[in-house]
Amino acid sequence: MPGIIEFQEEHPSLESYWRSIILFGRNVASYKFALAEALLDLAPTGKTVITLDELAEPYVKHLCEHLKTAPKQATSKRSRFISACREYNEGKITHDQLISTTVQLGFNNVIDAFHNVNNAEIPVRFYDKAYDRGSKKIILTDEIYKLKELPFSDNFGAETESRWKLVETAWELGCKC
Repeated sequence: MPGIIEFQEEHPSLESYWRSIILFGRNVASYKFALAEALLDLAPTGKTVITLDELAEPYVKHLCEHLKTAPKQATSKRSRFISACREYNEGKITHDQLISTTVQLGFNNVIDAFHNVNNAEIPVRFYDKAYDRGSKKIILTDEIYKLKELPFSDNFGAETESRWKLVETAWELGCKC
């Protein structure tokens, strides 16, 4: 893709890797954006081991907020997870039910796909997946903390929001991007 090639650097910076995920990662659902914002929310806590239950809280909060103004959050026609988020917003299910559904369905593809850009994994990881013997968690890497220490780190959340809203608008207009 010409846009990606132009964006690439000889020696990419940490923020370039982050931005490449946000800008050039696949957009079949808004989960990547919600996960990015959840990671940015969790990094200041200093915790490195995050269970899916703990990750579900900020992750689904961002999705539910976006659903209030942009009902299309995926290119697929149906999603049980997005339906649960809508039901929560409408008061049809409890917060505990939403978190349970998020842990069960909400991370199915995004955890593995987050670091993929242009059909390849980037050489930097902001977390590692640690799923073993029924225990599902992610391990935040030093890179997410280094990202938060950069001079303009406060911009990453706003940049993610901007890209998310652009993708929502494109989907609403019928673009399959």
